[in-house]
Amino acid sequence: RGEVTGEGGYVYSKPGMYTNVAVLDVASMHPTSIEQLNLFGEYTQRFSDLKRARLYIKHGEVERAGQLLNLKIDDTINLKGLSDALKTVINSVYGLTSAHFDNPFRDLRNKDNIVAKRGALFMIDLKHAVVDFGYDVIHIKTDSIKIPNADDKIINFVMEFGRKYGYEFEHECTYDRICLVNDAVYVAKTMDKDPV
Repeated sequence: RGEVTGEGGYVYSKPGMYTNVAVLDVASMHPTSIEQLNLFGEYTQRFSDLKRARLYIKHGEVERAGQLLNLKIDDTINLKGLSDALKTVINSVYGLTSAHFDNPFRDLRNKDNIVAKRGALFMIDLKHAVVDFGYDVIHIKTDSIKIPNADDKIINFVMEFGRKYGYEFEHECTYDRICLVNDAVYVAKTMDKDPV
């Protein structure tokens, strides 16, 4: 596709001023890539359970999280602390898959960070699909995409496109206006009726 990506997440930007910009973010991209690649064989399901439990907690579904963790979650448990702890474990495990030192999560055949590579290649395909669908893409940063002049049609398209690859997108917010300075810096104002 004429795209260049490194060993980490894909980054793309078209600096400028834009309006009505939807920000769509993949929930747990790297952990989902681990699941889709079945990277840990028979242990992949346990990793998936930890990821799902964290997402359940994040969305207030504590009973479902408790069932996955075999834990009674009540008022005495700090939910944010538990969610943050699970996120730390999940992200650490991802980091260990491509570490330069031997560990139980590292596969010596993984020469080019297959987990991040899968996500990066997906985001490149997504960018081309969105443009082919008639919309513009102004920013991609690893697991999120920003689309100006967004409507329900393109938001639903992105969510459905992600599901084909096992990724679940969340509509983080819609910016009324955004000034994208470069591939990492922007200033934005959210809409009054923000979905977040």
